[in-house]
Amino acid sequence: MKKLLIIGLAIAFITACQEKAPQRYTQSSPEINTVKKLIDNYNNKTYDTSIYADTSKTYYNKKDTPLTPDEVITYHKERDLAYLNRSFLAKDQEYEMVLTDDGETWVNCWLDWQGTLAGNGQVVNIPIHLTYRFADGKIVREVGMWDPTEVVLAVQEMEMKNSMSADEKAIQATIDNVTKAWNANDKELMYGNLAKNVTRTANGVTIAKKQSDYGDFMDIYHNAFPDFKVSLDKTVIDGNKAYLNWTCTGTNKGEFMGNPPTNKKIKTHGFSVWMFDKANKAIREDAFYDNLVVYEQLGYSMPMPK
Repeated sequence: MKKLLIIGLAIAFITACQEKAPQRYTQSSPEINTVKKLIDNYNNKTYDTSIYADTSKTYYNKKDTPLTPDEVITYHKERDLAYLNRSFLAKDQEYEMVLTDDGETWVNCWLDWQGTLAGNGQVVNIPIHLTYRFADGKIVREVGMWDPTEVVLAVQEMEMKNSMSADEKAIQATIDNVTKAWNANDKELMYGNLAKNVTRTANGVTIAKKQSDYGDFMDIYHNAFPDFKVSLDKTVIDGNKAYLNWTCTGTNKGEFMGNPPTNKKIKTHGFSVWMFDKANKAIREDAFYDNLVVYEQLGYSMPMPK
């Protein structure tokens, strides 16, 4: 009987301790709902400072000079001017609330943000981590961390284009048209932007000496990769020359270099130097890239040198 009493008291003591122990982690709470409301407000541009405590401090990609709640709203409104649209995406959102050893309540969230730049229509996607400390149901501290590199580079490129001379803008237009022609396999558009005696070399080997040669070269890739696409990673124009870093992608659905289709995808990077005549048409392209990367992605063996 004595043993049963001791066991009963022990169970009661453990149960009481468990009941008193605060919940240290959850993915469902009023605080999480508040953060979700804050995200919805941002997406809808219905800014509301009442979610924040008057003394709340916000840090975006920095550890000093915090923003007040009113300054946070001004911060967002100023940056909204750079975008045609922007929002946090609904897919793959993650929220959690944790209670620290010091008794502080924090809500963490991992979100994907997407925006379309007003200057050039470029779409940028950025993963963002936001964390909020709560006290008495209000946000008293907000910290946001993300990599702004893609946006910074896009803005720099727009500023560079805006400062171009008339000839540089004409060359840029030719480059844009050549890229469009590649992506649409549009020979008419391509020929309209190439000099008749255009030359193309690949890793030092001449593969085109006139427009039709260049068109045949386009066919090789579009027949092998019907979804073949070229994107420009960086463009520098200097006089009558342009230096391009580019990326090519595609799915191998047709014969390529004498090999049967593999249905495998390729992604390869390269560099081209383009020259332009006085009419700002492309007269020469010298391209450099690693064929081995493409062969390995397709599962081919590199052909023996002749």
